[in-house]
Amino acid sequence: MKTQPSLEPRLQRAGRDLEAQLESLFERCPDLWGFSVQDRDNELFVSDVGITPRLSAEQYGDIYEDITKTLAALLDERPEVCELLRARTFARVLH
Repeated sequence: MKTQPSLEPRLQRAGRDLEAQLESLFERCPDLWGFSVQDRDNELFVSDVGITPRLSAEQYGDIYEDITKTLAALLDERPEVCELLRARTFARVLH
């Protein structure tokens, strides 16, 4: 995720923190290819988790829990990151 230069400074800083946390998440979860964050009734939830190869329900649950804990911790630290998560899809970057 690249931080957009047109964002106000507080969102640029939040965007850098979000990017760092997502990079760490994808490093910790090598089978995770991507996920979406949806907004329903002003609450965020994780959906469309892409994992390859197919894993057991327990392994999937562990990855899902890691995603939600990572995002929750970031939201606790930087509530403004909510604006950057809403209705977004995040995917692993291949180099």
